[in-house]
Formats: sequence, C-alpha cells, structure tokens
Amino acid sequence: MNTPFKQYFKNFCINLGQKNKALYGALTIAVSKGILRPTFTMMDKKQEKNSRKYTAFREGFTGAVAFITYLITDSAVGKVAKHIAQKTNHMKELPKMQSTLSLISVSLTALFVIPTICNIATKPLMNMLDKNKETKRTPQKPLPHNLKQLNFQGYTTPYHFRNFYNSGMKIGGM
Repeated sequence: MNTPFKQYFKNFCINLGQKNKALYGALTIAVSKGILRPTFTMMDKKQEKNSRKYTAFREGFTGAVAFITYLITDSAVGKVAKHIAQKTNHMKELPKMQSTLSLISVSLTALFVIPTICNIATKPLMNMLDKNKETKRTPQKPLPHNLKQLNFQGYTTPYHFRNFYNSGMKIGGM
C-alpha cells in the first residue's frame, strides 16, 4: 500500500520540515507581494493613473525593502546566535537558537524595520522619480451653509398615549 509517490511526498515533507526556516516563508511573501501587488494595481483601470503609479511603486518598493531587510537581519541573527552559544557553552543548541531567533527577527523586522524604512524613503524616492509633477494643491472652496429656521410649533412626539396600548409585544392574543 506504500506507493512510490506517497514515499516521495513523505520524504519531501520531512526534509522540508527539518530544513525549514522562518526566513524562507518571509522571503516568498516579500517576492510575491513585490511582484503581484504592483501588477494588479496597474491593471485596475478604475483608479486614477497617478494613484496607480504611486501605489504600485510603494508596493514594489516595500517588497524589495522587505526582501533585503529579511536577508540582512537573518544573517545578523545567525552571528548573534553563534556568539550567544559560544559564550554560554551551548553549542549543541545552536540550531535551535538560530531557528528561534530567526523567527523573532522576521517578526520584528516585519513589524518595525520595514515600515520604518518605507515611511522614511518612499516620499523622497517618489519625488526624485517624478520631478515634473507639480505638488501644488488647489485650494478647496468651503461648503455653502444653508441653514433653515426650524419651526418647533406644532411639534408632537411620535409616542402618544393613545398608541401606547397598540404598540409592543402582544401576550395572550390581545
């Protein structure tokens, strides 16, 4: 009952699980977001062209920054884990330390480092790339105020005493 495909699939999953790092998933996500999001953004013809260009640039730039930042932080974590293992005489635990610190570094990089870099660099890069764009805003006109004089004479409440018995839940068919 053990077919060659089942055995191959089992070996593939075991090897993938033993040699997997958090970095691989993060890099895959960064590359796919860096390619697919700008592509789909530019295909959306309902949006204004400048808006599409800015959004596509921002998404592609974020994907590139994420890819590079993940690689840098993961290599730094490898060195830090090796240093910690040597100082604490736990060289046997080095792979577990690297795996745990890699997961932590990927998470912290996604939460803090990538958004910070993108927020700092996106606007200056867009301004450098789009030099001909005028950034002057047209002043907006204030909305006209049409206030009516309210007439409170003849105002009645929606709940009259005579409607009291005709409203609410009926119990017993009454």
